[in-house]
Amino acid sequence: MQSYSSYNINLDKLASWLIPKALRKPLLVILFSACLYALNFFHGLFVKYRKAKLYQVMITSQVCYLERLLNDRFDFTERRIKIGDAEWHLPLFLFQEDELKPQFIFQESEAKPVHLFNDAEAGAVKGDFVVLVPVSVSFSEPEMRSLIDFYKLFGTTYSIQKI
Repeated sequence: MQSYSSYNINLDKLASWLIPKALRKPLLVILFSACLYALNFFHGLFVKYRKAKLYQVMITSQVCYLERLLNDRFDFTERRIKIGDAEWHLPLFLFQEDELKPQFIFQESEAKPVHLFNDAEAGAVKGDFVVLVPVSVSFSEPEMRSLIDFYKLFGTTYSIQKI
């Protein structure tokens, strides 16, 4: 990867260097600089775009990088946005406590019961992680969701919680 300094070009100096020394008068240097104005403008856009893309490539789905991304975007000074694990509850089995007759399904050769339950009975895990945002932080939820969706791993779910 090339260093940033290789893209740091001063086109005004370059214009004066490319003029032969015998012809290097202030008026000609100004004329060359005016000719290079558009190139200078697009070079500035390119450098900004490159910096943004390098930042985008640096962010991964790791918790520390997601927190950095969200804090850089929504809470730059105090950096209070945190990411935590979602709550998980032990599964509830498919029988009422009054019945005292749990139904186990397993093959006799395995001799290991498999307990059947659905998400609602298991405490309904609402996601793999929770984004904890202080109430005092103003943010746009759709924008925050789009940022998280872009960087999170496929198949992981999350919720945003104000604390």
